[in-house]
Amino acid sequence: MKNFILCLLCVCCSLSYAQIKSPAEFLGYQVGTRVTPHWKILAYYDHIAQQVPNQVKSEAYGTSVEGRPMRVYYISSASNISKLEDIRTNNLRLAHALEGTGQTNIPAIIWMSNNVHGNETSSAEASMMTLFELVNPANTKAKAWLDKSLIIIDPSLNPDGTERYANFHNGVVGKNYNPDLYAREHREPWPGGRYNHYYFDLNRDWAWQTQAESTQRAVIYNKWLPHIHVDFHEQGINSPYYFPPAAEPFHEVITPWQREFQTTIGKHNANYFDTKGWLYFTKERFDLFYPSYGDTYPLYSGSIGMTYEKAGNGSAGLGVYMDDRDTLTLVDRAIQHHASGLNVVDVVSANAEKVVQEFKKFGDDAVAGKLSSYHTYVLKYDQASDGRIRALLNLLDKNKINYYSSAGSVKGLDYFSKKEQSHSLTANDVVIPGNQAKAALIRVLFEPEAKLTDSVTYDITAWSLPYVYGIPAIASHTKTSSLKPYQLAKISNKSSTGFGYAIKWDGFSAAQLTAALLKNKVNLKSSEQSFKIGSEEFPKGSILIMKNANQTVKLDQLLKENADRLQVKVYNLSSGIVEGGKDLGSSDVKTLKAPKIMMFAGEGLRATNVGEVWHYFDEQLDYPIALVNPLDFSRVKWDEIDVVVLANGTHPFLKDKAQAARFASWLSAGGKVIALESAVGQLASQEWSALKPLKQDSVAKSKASPLRKYSDRERESLKEYTAGAIYKVTFDNSHPLMFGIKDYFTLKQDANLYQYFEAGKGWNVGYINEGAKMSGFVGNNLAKKLKNGLVFAEQKVGQGSVIYLTDNVLFRNFWENGKVIMANAVFLTAD
Repeated sequence: MKNFILCLLCVCCSLSYAQIKSPAEFLGYQVGTRVTPHWKILAYYDHIAQQVPNQVKSEAYGTSVEGRPMRVYYISSASNISKLEDIRTNNLRLAHALEGTGQTNIPAIIWMSNNVHGNETSSAEASMMTLFELVNPANTKAKAWLDKSLIIIDPSLNPDGTERYANFHNGVVGKNYNPDLYAREHREPWPGGRYNHYYFDLNRDWAWQTQAESTQRAVIYNKWLPHIHVDFHEQGINSPYYFPPAAEPFHEVITPWQREFQTTIGKHNANYFDTKGWLYFTKERFDLFYPSYGDTYPLYSGSIGMTYEKAGNGSAGLGVYMDDRDTLTLVDRAIQHHASGLNVVDVVSANAEKVVQEFKKFGDDAVAGKLSSYHTYVLKYDQASDGRIRALLNLLDKNKINYYSSAGSVKGLDYFSKKEQSHSLTANDVVIPGNQAKAALIRVLFEPEAKLTDSVTYDITAWSLPYVYGIPAIASHTKTSSLKPYQLAKISNKSSTGFGYAIKWDGFSAAQLTAALLKNKVNLKSSEQSFKIGSEEFPKGSILIMKNANQTVKLDQLLKENADRLQVKVYNLSSGIVEGGKDLGSSDVKTLKAPKIMMFAGEGLRATNVGEVWHYFDEQLDYPIALVNPLDFSRVKWDEIDVVVLANGTHPFLKDKAQAARFASWLSAGGKVIALESAVGQLASQEWSALKPLKQDSVAKSKASPLRKYSDRERESLKEYTAGAIYKVTFDNSHPLMFGIKDYFTLKQDANLYQYFEAGKGWNVGYINEGAKMSGFVGNNLAKKLKNGLVFAEQKVGQGSVIYLTDNVLFRNFWENGKVIMANAVFLTAD
């Protein structure tokens, strides 16, 4: 009887495996001969999960902005799959992310991420082949792999971009692809499939989590904290293949084991590529410094984080000629990514015990304080910083970073003065200890100045959160004791029967409340002077709401619902008379209008910068903005537009005589322009603009030999370069553009500064003085030039005004303090 049952089980198992279709069988074509849409990729994964449920499980973890499903798939032995939750919770104990003692007798957890850039399609295509091979009974190595490892695959981190690219390419490619690079199938229309719905590069958003996809992914990623994370990408069509080890700079918190084992993995992959005659490179271009990539964020959470890059991207299509006239095909691209994926599983499974033990050591070292450069970070609270503190705490929560309150005093480096100072702790000061599970990530996010081992970097070199949020802070080498749970009081507002209401203009949440009220047709006023009511000080820009002026709306209900939602305190007004300022009937108390805003969005403009503005209005400020194709300039009903935002990129209408004249006429009649980054320079070239580029002092000529080494050309160019460094801005706090800002630090990504306006020509609002650099790399020659110049300014043009924002105040939408400046530009500056 037992033999009969055993035979029956074998027959059933054989029948089950017989139903597993390869990707080619399921899709009806060989992988790489078509671009597979996102929905069909998930359909194949679901097919495998349905056929071998004891080896493959799926989990939905969210939806994209456009509503597409996001899922991960767990692949392992039947034994491991049956105890997934036990493996997960045990692993979190190893990381000290859960209380209790974790055991190391668990499989190595390997996470594979695909298509974070939607037009880098080979990774998602390859992942179907990898999934099949992991459960293919004909693969004799797979059983041993799955006994030793648990593989988690996310088929597409960016469903909307993936589908955008697939729809484009499948709609334009013929029966036979055309390999000429100029053919339309290789020329994606703006904005391309690389980005998500809001044109964000999701591979720069892991830590900041400004986008819905990133936020949802971080939740499930931090529920697992894998030991290995592989992020599959594509690069230029003439660069063959990149895999680890990575290039310098490595952040110094990256451990010797993390360095060593990525090299082990890279050598294993190299051996396989050598047998195939495939070209590749390592230790170039892709460094491990900026914290918000798919390789660095996992590294700072204890994983071996790695980037793999195959030649391709949106210009490659199904096949394209490279410079040597050889054809790069999607078939070949998918095969090589598939090979790399299996090679990772192979080498990690062979070293599974060591991988898990070293992951445990990372967690042990983190809570012992061995990964910290400072033992404690303190965010200094005052009422004016309440909104910014709440926003930063939200970011810490997303990243599973613990914070507390404490008492006593702390001595350490003051971020803003760069001097050692002592500070007495108050109940609302935020204390972030460096000895916790996320110690490495805390160190990277909060270090006043990170150490660069190499100045050739792939991204910005400064992002310290106290500067980003404009919150005074101290970094201390002393551990803080007597830690208590931290909680700011929940704000619950009450309606008033009095004269009206007042809202302090002290952070972005006040701007969000203002936007919500204006959308609901509430009449608002703003005071250009600070004032006092009782014991409460109200800063410049504070919002006033008169009951008499709002009898046609449900003011009390609207105000309470929105203020409570945004955690903004509303103060009651009992009279139009105020202390220490202008009364509410003064001419300095301006009526706010609900402006109609538009922005050009299309070819010639940088999609990510357009996306920053779009997302800011659509999701963060929650205020309408009309996006207009640059070709539709003449279709705009200019008399209806109050504010035009000019994002970074090229605006062709400014070079068209008739269109530029029409724009100038609208501006002079009372329009408002908010120009960002390169748009500032384009406006400065207009006849009506008084803004002029800063005349740079000549840098002293070097006494070194004029003979330069060709091999040093990249490093020589760095003398005039910054990838992104933080500078302190000195500003006129009486100008509405800077209302609600106490300290502001800008991210300089270029050499652009402008001359100060002469009297009567415009307002010099924000500028950089000598010695203003706070953090990050700036080349020697450029450092001498970045001083005594404008970054923020306003110019009156007829009845209208132009706001010049030379630096990006909405950088990747995590530059929190800049959001207030943009709100000021929209609502409070003169129009």
